[in-house]
Amino acid sequence: MKNLFLLILFFGLIFGAQFVYFENRFLDEKEINFDDISASIVTIESLDNRGKSFGSGVIISEDGYIITAFHVLSGNLSTVKISGKSYLANLIGFDEYADLAVLKINESNLKHIRFSDDEELQIGQTVYAIGNPYNLGTSVSRGILSATGRNFGNPYLNIIQTDAAINKGNSGGALINNNGELIGLSTLIASASGGSDGVGFALPSDKVLSITNEIIKYGKVNRAWLGDFRFRRGFFTPINTTNRIPALYVVELNNNSQFTEGLKDGDIIIGIKGAEARWNILLASVNSVTPGEVLELKVIRSDKEIDLKLVTKERPNTPRAL
Repeated sequence: MKNLFLLILFFGLIFGAQFVYFENRFLDEKEINFDDISASIVTIESLDNRGKSFGSGVIISEDGYIITAFHVLSGNLSTVKISGKSYLANLIGFDEYADLAVLKINESNLKHIRFSDDEELQIGQTVYAIGNPYNLGTSVSRGILSATGRNFGNPYLNIIQTDAAINKGNSGGALINNNGELIGLSTLIASASGGSDGVGFALPSDKVLSITNEIIKYGKVNRAWLGDFRFRRGFFTPINTTNRIPALYVVELNNNSQFTEGLKDGDIIIGIKGAEARWNILLASVNSVTPGEVLELKVIRSDKEIDLKLVTKERPNTPRAL
């Protein structure tokens, strides 16, 4: 009898602690006015020769600037729907590399979303994905921030991962925090079925804001470029040593004649600005300079080691270009 009493007491303490934890957790979360937030989420309808496609967008200013995922814009003609009213949208510019586009509609006094100024995203914090899944209309799903720094070989983007349900049509929608502020723009999902498997991704708001501002100001994003190449990751053993070091093997995809002293097909990069030749270091280095600046590479060419001072060019607006 005594053991039964102790067992009941033990489980009572456990469940009581869990209740207090969840009660405090939800008390800490601020109440969000989803009606206000939803007013800044729009439906994007794009038309091409294959028919209509749908996605989401986010109003970022009262005078009609809207951001969305670039892949949502399948055709040249895009329509924005706000509360049942349709607007013909003008494409201000895009960054296909970041999967971001900026649209403009002729309207004023629009409700728009606020950008988060919190640079410290916390793994496990509550987030909400708002968009237009399957063209059903504005929907909200709740989850947590699962990870940051996902890059898919592109550390420039530093993508956010969440388990909030992101489905087809959510692309271009908002990922918000407990304050109702934008922390990311939904861009893609990892799924075998094409539906939500709890692995969704969003471009973080600081990148969204900087790219958007550049597009609004210049109509495009200016980034440095090394030429049209593919880089195969591997290792290289220098002559007279048995040490294997990280290396990037260069395969030329197209003619890069505009680079008089650039990389060549068959080159092996073994050093980048004094650092190891790793894929993430190369991308970060390219994105740290502006077109026209020099990027120093150590390269093996025809079995000889050379120091290559490569003058970068302006990168074409295509995701394949590095």
